[in-house]
Amino acid sequence: MYAFNVILSIFLAFTATSWALPLSIRQSQDESNTAATPPRLVAYIQTFRDVNGGPLSLLPLLQENTGVTHVLLSAVHLNEQPGDITLNDHHPSDPMYDTLWSEVAQLQAGGIKVMMMLGGAAPGTYQRLSGDEASFHAYYDPLLSILQKYKIQGLDLDIEERVPLSTPLRLLRQLHADLGSSFLLTMAPVASALLPNTASTGLHGFSALDLDAQATEPSRPNGKLVNWYNAQFYNGWGDASSSGMYEDIVSGGQWAADRVVMGVLTNPGDGGSGFVGLDVLKGVLGSLKGKYAAFGCAVGWEYWAAGTGDGLASPWMWVKAVGEVVLGGAESAVEQPASNGTVADGSSGTRKDPPTPWPSQMGRLEEVGAGHWDSVRALNMTNGQLRPAGDMLGVTDLLNEILGEALNIVGEVV
Repeated sequence: MYAFNVILSIFLAFTATSWALPLSIRQSQDESNTAATPPRLVAYIQTFRDVNGGPLSLLPLLQENTGVTHVLLSAVHLNEQPGDITLNDHHPSDPMYDTLWSEVAQLQAGGIKVMMMLGGAAPGTYQRLSGDEASFHAYYDPLLSILQKYKIQGLDLDIEERVPLSTPLRLLRQLHADLGSSFLLTMAPVASALLPNTASTGLHGFSALDLDAQATEPSRPNGKLVNWYNAQFYNGWGDASSSGMYEDIVSGGQWAADRVVMGVLTNPGDGGSGFVGLDVLKGVLGSLKGKYAAFGCAVGWEYWAAGTGDGLASPWMWVKAVGEVVLGGAESAVEQPASNGTVADGSSGTRKDPPTPWPSQMGRLEEVGAGHWDSVRALNMTNGQLRPAGDMLGVTDLLNEILGEALNIVGEVV
């Protein structure tokens, strides 16, 4: 969600009744259903080409009856000069996006909400929104103009740089003040940041729980500024191969299931670790759907190559396959706390340490006393390089005692 330099997300939460409805009826449901609360099926899109290098059309999401309700365009960056805003590497008005905006209009005409994702792995956007009021508005006001010009219906905050809690809180409040309660506001923390009683602040450096407690607004769903959270269950931050970590997050009593979306990799080439094949993933999602009445539900990175690791020919097929699990079926779900960690398909939901892209480096850092989540963060921030990660954590001297000259081999697995 280095996560979102390589992410697009698809998250879902439909009731069995709504999935049985014809697409035209489902897409004409009232604003509260199609916008802020389940049922929902959302796709994050960052790479605007297909796996063969040709242009990527978004229209199959509508034409193939995937049931998608929200599309998020990623990633918007606020660059050094105020007003220099790019969607990936180009301004949204660049001719390269002409087809995109034409398709966006068609999606919106078909009842699909179109949002943007702000930030991601590229640093600077949220630092630039952390200054005094004059500095904040120098960067924020041009962003607001873009959201209004292109009729964007929501913004997802993917904060992968350390900023104070006041930065997202001010941004959320300002967006609500300017765009109202129907404008969707979501965030994309790593999954570990949502665990109860955790020391993990993930990549952003503040407590997600503290932010959520302060980010309140009576006119919005559940009285919260943030409609839902797209949690990253990969790259060492979470595990989607069983239901255990998701259950731990929800059973802590601090997060409702309809506000927690399980973020997964859609193919093994789009992330460092944590890919879960479609068959296993469907079992986990089906278990969670049966357990929680308002399951939140799944995010996939990323759309352009979704399903290639499962032998699917087109990305919309992955969206639809996952959607059929979460959106289909007639079983009745009952909201309940996690108990023994056993899920409906018989697999264990008991939480274990998530797999990381750099298991040897993780082992070395933990061997010298570095905390687990601190080590995950340091290795993500340094792309797995042990010495820079050790420097960040203040344990380089201890590593040197164990590894000696081997520590100087940059990027080496030791």
